[in-house]
Amino acid sequence: MLIEYIGYDAFVRAVNIINPEYISCVIQINTDEEMWVSDSPYIHAFDGLDEIRHQMESDVLNEKMNSIGFKLILQDMTELPNSKALVRQDYKKMI
Repeated sequence: MLIEYIGYDAFVRAVNIINPEYISCVIQINTDEEMWVSDSPYIHAFDGLDEIRHQMESDVLNEKMNSIGFKLILQDMTELPNSKALVRQDYKKMI
């Protein structure tokens, strides 16, 4: 979820600084842009996050990770309610 709030470019800069051999990412995929947070009694706790939240796409994350020398080695999706899914993407440094 960190990537969702700092964006792809800041995430890639952090990965370059840390320089790990492996990295595992979990992103939330939303098909409903208006309801990116599931309905709950606490939904208003997320008010204001629209200003800093970035919609994540697994293909874009792959492109960004490939651009810094990481290859996708595993991808898995878990469906969630309300047109959402968690996507796990694991990468290995190739350079």
